[in-house]
Amino acid sequence: MVERKRKPRRQRRVRGGSPQRINIRTTDETYARLVIGAAVAQLSIPRFLIESTLRESTDGWSLREQRWWVERLDVVETRLIRIGVNLNQMAAATNATGELPDELAGALRYFEATLTLHREVLGAINPADPSREPGDR
Repeated sequence: MVERKRKPRRQRRVRGGSPQRINIRTTDETYARLVIGAAVAQLSIPRFLIESTLRESTDGWSLREQRWWVERLDVVETRLIRIGVNLNQMAAATNATGELPDELAGALRYFEATLTLHREVLGAINPADPSREPGDR
């Protein structure tokens, strides 16, 4: 998968502008951590500070944390779609020839690894989700 380098996202403009301005002073070490964190999140430092602090949901996650988990779920969804297409093609070949493709074992291992990743992501997001019973794992 090719990684695209995204530019840091700019804060959306507010009608009439943002009237409040915040100036902070920090140590070199703290500033360096902010620079690294903003670069990893692909945000400007001011936007990184805002998204790391404000919480729009009742679960206590920052906007940055929410975005990070959405990206993880997107990776899992993409993998599931790809393996689903491959398994459908193998099933069609098996139905036509009556023989199992050699690639089936590898495809099933990839599918199981993806399901494990999916369970880990869901478990990290909400380990107490009552809809997930132990038998679902």
